[in-house]
Amino acid sequence: MKLKRWKQILLSEFLLIAILVNIDKTFILSCCCILIHEFSHIIVAKSKGSRFNNLQFHIYGAKVELMDLDELTDKDKIIIYIAGAMANIVIMIIAWIVSKHNNNEIFETLFKLNFSLAFFNLLPAYPLDGARVMELILSRKITYKRAQKIISIISYVIAAFFILISISAAIFLKEFNISLIAIGIIMIDITKTEEKSTMYILMGNVFKKHNNIVKNGFIENRTISVYYKQGLVKLLTYVDKNRFNSFYILNDDMKLIYILNEDELVEALKLYGNISIEDYVNTKKDSS
Repeated sequence: MKLKRWKQILLSEFLLIAILVNIDKTFILSCCCILIHEFSHIIVAKSKGSRFNNLQFHIYGAKVELMDLDELTDKDKIIIYIAGAMANIVIMIIAWIVSKHNNNEIFETLFKLNFSLAFFNLLPAYPLDGARVMELILSRKITYKRAQKIISIISYVIAAFFILISISAAIFLKEFNISLIAIGIIMIDITKTEEKSTMYILMGNVFKKHNNIVKNGFIENRTISVYYKQGLVKLLTYVDKNRFNSFYILNDDMKLIYILNEDELVEALKLYGNISIEDYVNTKKDSS
């Protein structure tokens, strides 16, 4: 029987790691703990109705790809995101209890590994689970764009901290930790990618609401007033991804000149690109 593609990738990358590093108990335990972490995401996601698509295991970690997450409630998403860390915490507690009654190096190592994995993954920095949880929480209070900006800043700070710790250890303790620098660089790179993809995510959220209203039968509305000199893309940053948004367009005299709903905003961006709201309104008037 042929292995599925994700299993082939997983097996090949395990072999690659085996070639690049010495296989000892710590390495094997690390791989097992990472896999338990990722499979915990999969198991909880499947129980909530989400489908497992792919598991990618890399030298710097692992990543699970899940489908249909956007059809779940924010509460279910948060449960899925923290499932991996919770599994590590459970193993950490069991390892701690056993190590108290049995002086075994393996259980002490398990405790340290799972503590590190749980703590690290709950940090509010991209691409970690903690960032996704914080994204959901902040998006309930502010726009997705602002939430993403806040998390990006935190990600850069944490990445800089890891790099600074590594450099400081090299200078003062004569111990150079390349892993911390690699983690910091990866965080910076992924955070930049997240920032670039924000507009695509915002537009994608507009279309995903269709599935939510079909599934639940309703969706909350949100209305805000905006200045007519702004560009259409700017309006996307005001969109609340959990509600249907309407924009009251106001001119210099604070008079209402147009009402633009988010579905029309998406169509306008397709047709005209990032023109000003004023130009769009004039175009609509001319065509009518």
